[in-house]
Amino acid sequence: MDTRKTYLFSFFVAIFAFLQIWCSYITFHSPYIGIMVALNKADQWEVTEAHSQSASAKLGIRVGDVVKLVDGKPPEDSKYVVKWGAIEQANTLLISRVGIDHDFKIVKNSTTLYDVIPLAEESICIFLACILLLKLRRSPSARLLSVVFVAMGLIYMSLGASIRGDLLGKIVISSFMMILPVVFLHFIVTFFKEKGELQFATGYIKYIYAILVVIAMLRGFYLMPSMTQFYRLDGIVTLVFFIIGFLINICVIAYMYFKVRNDKTYLSSIVKSVCFSLFISIFPIICLSFLPKLFLGIWVIDAIYTSWTIILFPISFIYLIASNQLYDIGMVIRRFIFAGLVSVIPVSLFTGIYAFLFSHEVNEKQILFVFAGSIFLGSLLLYAAEYGTTRLEPFLFPKKHVLQLALKKISKNLGAISTLRELKDIILIDIVNTLQVLGGAIVFRHENEKIEIITQGEIDALEIERLIHEASLPNHPDFTSIEITGHGAFTGYLVMTRKKTNMLISKEEKQWLQFITTYLEISLENVHLIRKLTGNLQKFAAQLPHEAVAQDIQWFRKVMFELQEEERIRIANDLHDTTMQDLFFLKRRISSIADKSTLEKSDQEQLNNMNNFVDMINASLRQSCFELNPHLLREVGLIQTLQMYVEKEAYTTPFELSIDVGSVAYIESKDLPTKRHLFRIVQELLNNAKKHSQAARVIFTVEEADHYFYIHYEDDGVGFNVQNEGVQKEIGASGMGIEQIRSRIIHMGGQMVLNTIKGQGTSFRMWIPIEEVISA
Repeated sequence: MDTRKTYLFSFFVAIFAFLQIWCSYITFHSPYIGIMVALNKADQWEVTEAHSQSASAKLGIRVGDVVKLVDGKPPEDSKYVVKWGAIEQANTLLISRVGIDHDFKIVKNSTTLYDVIPLAEESICIFLACILLLKLRRSPSARLLSVVFVAMGLIYMSLGASIRGDLLGKIVISSFMMILPVVFLHFIVTFFKEKGELQFATGYIKYIYAILVVIAMLRGFYLMPSMTQFYRLDGIVTLVFFIIGFLINICVIAYMYFKVRNDKTYLSSIVKSVCFSLFISIFPIICLSFLPKLFLGIWVIDAIYTSWTIILFPISFIYLIASNQLYDIGMVIRRFIFAGLVSVIPVSLFTGIYAFLFSHEVNEKQILFVFAGSIFLGSLLLYAAEYGTTRLEPFLFPKKHVLQLALKKISKNLGAISTLRELKDIILIDIVNTLQVLGGAIVFRHENEKIEIITQGEIDALEIERLIHEASLPNHPDFTSIEITGHGAFTGYLVMTRKKTNMLISKEEKQWLQFITTYLEISLENVHLIRKLTGNLQKFAAQLPHEAVAQDIQWFRKVMFELQEEERIRIANDLHDTTMQDLFFLKRRISSIADKSTLEKSDQEQLNNMNNFVDMINASLRQSCFELNPHLLREVGLIQTLQMYVEKEAYTTPFELSIDVGSVAYIESKDLPTKRHLFRIVQELLNNAKKHSQAARVIFTVEEADHYFYIHYEDDGVGFNVQNEGVQKEIGASGMGIEQIRSRIIHMGGQMVLNTIKGQGTSFRMWIPIEEVISA
């Protein structure tokens, strides 16, 4: 089946190529003479029409002239005169005018716009047909629309040959002018069925196709001289059929419009779009060509120039087939009409001035053309002003464009802010860079008069703090200050210095800053609430009772620990995949430079030192990644991981560090979350020892006894007062202090004892049941 389709498609392509070559040859080889003749009462061949854009018009041949000879022979010997009543494809003419004979020689190279425009229209139609078949061939309506474009293309293709009297050109244009309305009707009913699931009777269409094919084949008899007298009748029948077919298509569209015009459905939007595109397509040729010719006897614009707008109607269906989203046609029409009304007054003034200044050089048709064309262009420009202004904004309004881009970026990043540091990195830097100021600051003034300031660039934080206390910041000549929010717990300020050019920011930029503050108000409120919530969570964690007393908060501990581990793993992966990889490539780059023989020895040593420094950074990051994500727990188990971790830390701690491992037989059988909890406890104990203990010796002991797993920590440092809440909060300020350790132990069903006195060291002992460990 596919092979048969391929052969059939190749056959049609070959026929199309032959017709294209033949019609193009006739069009460009033979000039369009454009003379129609008929026998007058004296049995002379009299010119009844001489087309204004033809070769005859250039020669000055007029209606009423008598044609005596065509290429040296009587007119009745010319097949074109006999068949079509026309003089075409001739070289010389003998014309009698008022009894005087005139010889005319037809110029060969007299190709006109009448030849070029149809070929351009044909190219557009064939191109669109190919696009439909390549991009939307799965749609039945798209395939039929491609046939519509091919039929239109063949009509445009054969037009040049047809008006030159070529028989094949006339057969092609007549056949496809009858086929076109039928194919379009078939397309219309298929399109509405596809888009709106409307059922139309289509069985009759195949019979119409069959009849049209038979008629096209019968036109082959025009090759017989005895049958040519039927051609003029055929032309009338073809024109009537085309008009009736076109009216039937309009009736189908009108029927659909009146059926669904009051519905608020997708189909209703499609039908309105079809009607609008039909109006746009036929308005120019009817109002600017046919009606003026009918009532005034003149073309305002020749039909050859307005006929191309008809292509817009089938083109609009490509958009309707390909898109599931449509513009509101009613709104489009209202906007375009309003734009036209706005254009009337200036266009009328311009046309009046034009007519006054060139009154001796222009006629009414030219003035009407200027007026109508200016109205159309003015309406189009006003309608497209919104879209065009947006597109051209980077060139017309560069400052506004930069501010808008910065605003989009800032508003997009606001959702990621949870701390003051992020507020600086994400927002403040962009504001300072966008405005090109020396520096900027965001200020928190708490209800207890405490002030927090984050700064970027060259700005004096102490000076800003002093001005806020003195309430003189808003009137300071060197700063632009905008109050971000007034809150019961704090007040925020956005402060900008002068620009790098020593100018204050402009009024437009200040308005932009005020708009930014509406976003910052929400962000500062979020930062405040996150701080407050974090404090409450830490306080809540510090007051968590024993698991046996509060089983209902087990979910809270589980979620809190899971979130912490997920964040640590994410940070470790980011460090490994970005920073450590960058360091690796940096080291390779430095090594490649250091290996060059052209470098001085001192330069090579500096580069080698830089490489060593990169290695140190890399080792530090690797250790940080391990602490964030202790992957060895899965690979070698808890005990070996603890031993390796403590041994490695012993090289950097300011005290003597050791770990004693007793009998441990069962802990390695526990799940990974349990081992991770135990590793985190040892890790936090060691971190607290490094920060606060000031010890000379720290010892960890790990063992199992009586179905319990024990961890014992002991140091000879300064100790602390466990009743001092301030110290407890300080130790737990990172969220991983003694209370976090205690919470982990309770979560695993264990217990802990902390013995410490100010100045007498610390002893910490914890144990968890091996058989009843609660997994996170």
